[in-house]
Amino acid sequence: MSLYVREAGPRDAPTVLFLHGLGLSHTMWQPQFEGLSDLYHCLAPDLPECGNSAAIGPFTLKDASQRVIAIIRERVPDGSVHVVGLSIGGAVALQMLRDEPQVLDHLLISGTTTHLPPFLDTLNRLDEQALHLLSRERLVEYLLQQYHIPQAYHNLLLADMRKVKPEALVHVSQEMKKIKLPREMHVPILIAVGQEEAFVIKQDAYEMRRSLHCARGVLVPGVGHFWNLVAPDLFTKTLRAWIQDEPLPPNLAQLGGLT
Repeated sequence: MSLYVREAGPRDAPTVLFLHGLGLSHTMWQPQFEGLSDLYHCLAPDLPECGNSAAIGPFTLKDASQRVIAIIRERVPDGSVHVVGLSIGGAVALQMLRDEPQVLDHLLISGTTTHLPPFLDTLNRLDEQALHLLSRERLVEYLLQQYHIPQAYHNLLLADMRKVKPEALVHVSQEMKKIKLPREMHVPILIAVGQEEAFVIKQDAYEMRRSLHCARGVLVPGVGHFWNLVAPDLFTKTLRAWIQDEPLPPNLAQLGGLT
């Protein structure tokens, strides 16, 4: 079974592939599809155990990476794409960089961390029976609030989020702790993190930027985790500038050490 993929834009244009965050799906990239699909070939798969790929699983970074690479081989003539990964999507992108770096042209990752927020850490401590007693509606409500997703996008994301089982969140969060950075890197990487993210996520972004010596890091003012929805114009401008090797928006700050 193949992953569900949303596709838009001319196939002969450069391809941008979007990898969504925890508990969400291709729908979170709606603003970027609206802003980029006139000039770019846009692809957004639903990762295993998420959205319209909820029946595929369990989620592992390795399996998700291989499935996404298969999509690139099938749908991209020259076999090379610009990749955008947010949260667990960024972890999948890093796994792709380890597995087959030649399929990546530019990479932008944001909010990717090996440390679990308290909610996911609590889920990891529950046994399977306790997980099934959790209300799906409560989980969805919590995720929407936890990530400060704008009200305008709630209905767009709600249906897909309801497809995600509690144990799927556990599988994904367990894989987050297995993220490994590539030893050698020849792909331009931009590591972005919202100024209003949790401290541990900002610190992880700094450590990742320091470990990937050729990567660039930026701090995005006034936003949190899913800033592609909170500040869609800024996100799209940042992405467009990065993949076109142009100057980034001037209001982005350099990502330095955090205290």
